[in-house]
Amino acid sequence: MSIRFPLPGLRHLIVAATAALLLAACGGGGDDSAPPATTTPPPTGGGTTTVATVDITGLAATGAPIVNGTVTATNARGEKATAQSNGTGGFTVKVAEGAPYVLSVVDAAGKTWYSYAQAAGRANINPMTTLALLQANGNKPLADLVASWSTRRITPEQVLEAAKVLNANLAQVMTSKGVVASSTNVFTAEFNANGAGLDAVLDAMRVTINCTATSCTQTITSPTGSALVTWNGSIATGGFTFSWSSTTAGGGTTGGTIDVGLGSCRAPQAGTYSLVVTTTVSGIGAVPIPEICVDGLPAKPTTQSEFCGSGTVTQQLPPGVSIVTCTYDGTTGTIAARITSPLVVDYSLKYTFVKR
Repeated sequence: MSIRFPLPGLRHLIVAATAALLLAACGGGGDDSAPPATTTPPPTGGGTTTVATVDITGLAATGAPIVNGTVTATNARGEKATAQSNGTGGFTVKVAEGAPYVLSVVDAAGKTWYSYAQAAGRANINPMTTLALLQANGNKPLADLVASWSTRRITPEQVLEAAKVLNANLAQVMTSKGVVASSTNVFTAEFNANGAGLDAVLDAMRVTINCTATSCTQTITSPTGSALVTWNGSIATGGFTFSWSSTTAGGGTTGGTIDVGLGSCRAPQAGTYSLVVTTTVSGIGAVPIPEICVDGLPAKPTTQSEFCGSGTVTQQLPPGVSIVTCTYDGTTGTIAARITSPLVVDYSLKYTFVKR
């Protein structure tokens, strides 16, 4: 059975998870020996386990499209997947699920460009995303960042702040090409390699990055070789407000009806967020708690205060439930909670947002 309702507050998800926990803790819902709803039997007869994958789709371009370039995506465990860009620079790479992801592509001149995806969905690769990622990485070589991605990653918040620095540096050029610098996320914005919009900005600039073993410098010139922008990594970014939220080609935020199920993940809607809520219990043994799977969320919280705001988290909680701690890193939120009635149980809820 599933519950359908418009975009929920976080409290609805806590209520649903707590209800599942109380049912399991009190021995309700049928035979106590039954396996968890999310248990998958181990493969037999030499079978293989299916690995969940996600699609990352975008445009690889330097102004001109990067045609037949090998796009590499690396997930948070260091697992890699590759795909070829097509004749217009478009690509879709299918990689084992595990956000965040770092991406790279080599152009026809042998230059490597980099990008970042905080979740599945749209992620462009071009000189602008490379400059932003370099800023987020403290101007250290990006090849080293990719090589150590499973143990040393940067956060979605760091990348967004770096993207604001990029746009502040390129604001004059972007404005001259009809791009709204204050609200355009170069990582996720939809555009084509057709000489208009963001592609016109790329056409107007040539980026050279020179690195030593420990640091890099960037040079941004016009196509004729004259200085276009002198990079300022400390430039003011007030008024630059954009996020990882999806937008349509026309600028509207994607939306729709969400679907919540206990122990049953459904096929996600393109351009929306999926959320998996898992529960860990302490003190009452191995209690099967079904996952709560949510599909079709039009957006996700952008800050810890938004995720953990007292009005959102605590309203309408079941009697006897209190929130002990709440943290959020932009992609994953963790809430430690306590049930005091009808029995005392400490447990935690992990909320993982995945952009589809």
